[in-house]
Amino acid sequence: MSTSNFTRRGFLTGAAAAGSAALLQRSVVAQQSIRAADEDTATATLISPAVGKVAWKAKPFPMPQVRLLPSFWLDMMELNRSFLYSLPNERLAHNFRVTAGLPSEATALGGWEAPDCELRGHYVGHYLSACALLHASTGDIAIRDKANALVATLAECQAKDGYLGAYPATFYDRLRKHEKVWAPFYTYHKILAGMLDMYEHTGNKQALQIAIRMADWADAWSAPIPADDWQKVLLIEHGGMNEASFNLYAITGKTKYRDLGYRFEHKKIFDPLAAGEDKLDGNHANTNIPKVIGAARGYELTGDERYHRISTTFYQEVVDHHAYCTGGTSNGEFWHKPDAVATELGGAAQECCCSYNMMKLSRHLFGQEPDAKYFDYYERLLLNVRYGTQDRNGMLMYYVPLQPGLYKTFGTPFDAFWCCTGTGSEEYAKLTDSIYFHDDNSLYVNLFIPSKLDWSERGLRLRQTTKFPNEEKITFTIDSAPRQATPIKIRVPYWATSGATVRVNGAVQSVSATPASYLTLDHPWTAGDAVELELPMTMHIAVAPDDKQVQAAMYGPLVLAAVLGTEGLTNGMIYGGSGPDDEDRGIPMPEVTEPGVWFERVEASANYSLRFHSKGRGPIHTLVPLNEIMDQRYSVYLRNTAKT
Repeated sequence: MSTSNFTRRGFLTGAAAAGSAALLQRSVVAQQSIRAADEDTATATLISPAVGKVAWKAKPFPMPQVRLLPSFWLDMMELNRSFLYSLPNERLAHNFRVTAGLPSEATALGGWEAPDCELRGHYVGHYLSACALLHASTGDIAIRDKANALVATLAECQAKDGYLGAYPATFYDRLRKHEKVWAPFYTYHKILAGMLDMYEHTGNKQALQIAIRMADWADAWSAPIPADDWQKVLLIEHGGMNEASFNLYAITGKTKYRDLGYRFEHKKIFDPLAAGEDKLDGNHANTNIPKVIGAARGYELTGDERYHRISTTFYQEVVDHHAYCTGGTSNGEFWHKPDAVATELGGAAQECCCSYNMMKLSRHLFGQEPDAKYFDYYERLLLNVRYGTQDRNGMLMYYVPLQPGLYKTFGTPFDAFWCCTGTGSEEYAKLTDSIYFHDDNSLYVNLFIPSKLDWSERGLRLRQTTKFPNEEKITFTIDSAPRQATPIKIRVPYWATSGATVRVNGAVQSVSATPASYLTLDHPWTAGDAVELELPMTMHIAVAPDDKQVQAAMYGPLVLAAVLGTEGLTNGMIYGGSGPDDEDRGIPMPEVTEPGVWFERVEASANYSLRFHSKGRGPIHTLVPLNEIMDQRYSVYLRNTAKT
């Protein structure tokens, strides 16, 4: 299948990006010089940070202290950087300016940002978050200034009455009257969160002022609505309005924003979880995950144990009873009966936003109580539902289909902007944020991603190099020794059932390496020390709980899939739609006839770094990592008809 149409996007890179950035920077500097003094005075009166009640026991490093080293991870971030640069500010701001009655000669974007889409504006919030995160991850000044210029434009759109949106405020009249409307608070949350990220990661004080005015508008609008009627309003998707409100409370210390966070509590979802009950069946998945992230954040700030029960119960129910072997969740965007896997292998399975948000929740829960299980799950999602959902040109997916014989589909540069385009833009901008954590004394290594860490407070500089998961060896080099004793805790994944081997400067270490735990290296580190970790990758089977014959092959953390060819596939089928056509679902599930581990590793090919064959009678299937499959039909699950 030809992909020539998608190899010359015109993304701004190299000199073109630098030239565009220089113009933006001059513009932004001029704007900032005019307003800086006023902003400093205004912002100072708004900030008295709240003291959280539950501190994280393990904390992530500030993103500027971690940098990616050359690898496919860095390649993904660079593709995303090019995409972010390719989107003109005037097109992103067009609908906001029109809504505010300001002139705009820009060409409107398409897809979910089109002038007739009721979610228009949501991607702009994601975009601000992505630019802020990319700046923190890379130090890119030009992308920061591009985003600062967009913030300044949106401030003009908000100036009149504090409302900021790419659609008119009358949408909220429809919401109050319980008339049909597509999720205005969902979009409002994205924009609010983008402003908070711009403040947190770039120091943009104007963005904080915009966020405060947005929250004040939402507070004034929602306060008069009676409690029972308000819960009906909350039946319409409202994203993480509770989380954003709690975050604003953390920044400003103003209890009105804490109370606004509580006001956005959706009792239909929270009450069963607080009681330890799984009532997820029939609920829209990604509508509700952000609410639970809000509960986790609320617990951290207030110490509310009910919110802690809600977030931990929800996490365990999803991971144990509503997830596929990949870690992904949802089919047709909804949850279904607990342990329903074989009956829910749809073309619209595994909405990418769900994976993004479950990783975000996992990160909160790990911080609260460092346990390797959280990053075992995080790794499953990162390797199987995040990596592999960005194509060679930086385009992103909506769903990761599980129906046998289907294929991956991607958006186009200016006419998609799905919710998953937004979370993907953020994901690939923040690949540095969870590799390393620390407590008061120790370093946690959670992910095996080539990177360097500068723990400046302790004087420790460390490099991680590896080709994982395509090889089993990970090397850590101490470039600068810490000024005080610093144990290094390295995650031993759940799948490392053959143990782990650790060498320090070539000498094998006697350490406990239990799967789903951390091994601890307590060593008097000096510059030049090298730690070599080997994690033998084992072949194992993931069995669908509702049909033991339906099985998936796994190699370490990697989900493998049978490649089923390209018959009938065209560029038009792969690009532009949010998922495969309903009619294209007639391929039966491949079969194997071998008990136990029914596949074996074979020599890699030019197209795939890892390759396996099924064993037993009947057709021999080639299996490769799901994250490497592009432009091919595939099946993650196979039916094993062997007698046991």
